[in-house]
Amino acid sequence: MKKVYIICLLLVIIGSAYQQAFAGWPIGKYRNIVVPSFNYYTSKDVYNSSGKKVKPDGNSQFTSYAYGLYVGYGITRRLDLIVNVLAPNQQSQFTTTAGTTYQQSFGLGDLQAGLSYALINFDYKAYFSVQVSGIAPLYKHDDNLLDLGYGTFGSEIKFMYTGSFNKNFLRGCYFNLETGYRRYFDAQGPNVILYSALLGIPLNKKNQISFEIGGQRSSSSNKSFSQNLSVNRDFAFTKGAINVGHTFSHRFSLFANGFYTFMGRNSGVGYGGALQAVLKI
Repeated sequence: MKKVYIICLLLVIIGSAYQQAFAGWPIGKYRNIVVPSFNYYTSKDVYNSSGKKVKPDGNSQFTSYAYGLYVGYGITRRLDLIVNVLAPNQQSQFTTTAGTTYQQSFGLGDLQAGLSYALINFDYKAYFSVQVSGIAPLYKHDDNLLDLGYGTFGSEIKFMYTGSFNKNFLRGCYFNLETGYRRYFDAQGPNVILYSALLGIPLNKKNQISFEIGGQRSSSSNKSFSQNLSVNRDFAFTKGAINVGHTFSHRFSLFANGFYTFMGRNSGVGYGGALQAVLKI
């Protein structure tokens, strides 16, 4: 079940943490942003190939406690360097007539690094940016352990439109829209389309809340479906999340979120949350 779940975790950390931390705003020349995070994910049910929520064979269960680190550095006013790494602690169980099998693994997952460039700004109130990055596995395959990812190199391109509202009832609120394409360099891919939309609402000068919908659609020449989700490369899911944040100072903020996967195909019915600290240096 592990590989599809890792994709979900990457969305939580690279998507939600990044959006809450800085969204698509340029970091600023010679400035830094550091976002350590703790993420929880669990799933006991699956969405089958028809998108129906079902119990998996063997009552399979999967849980992950993951630690993430996102670092961004402003090279110029428009160009940023970004690095993101994930270290998941995964646990799964599968029951057969022979008994219950437990598996666990912990280690560094995939490293994602690249550049983000603000192509257009709209009176410095909104930005349209493009981000190009590479993906490298920091682990090796082990038949006795849960895989920490696909174990192959990849690349990603993402477009972001970020800004704030200045009129009507949304005055003071902010938004972030993203869409992207990820390709893993394997004969069976997969090729992944990413998307997300976020609306943030300031409650006062120190607190904010935001609502997010995001997901992925993965396609591969391997269309087969198995209750063992680790062999599935053709899948889709959409999740909803609620995020809250508190600003302690102009250099330190704390965010927490909860999410639920409310729609999918060949994927887990996952839910969980994350805690992220945002440090601006």
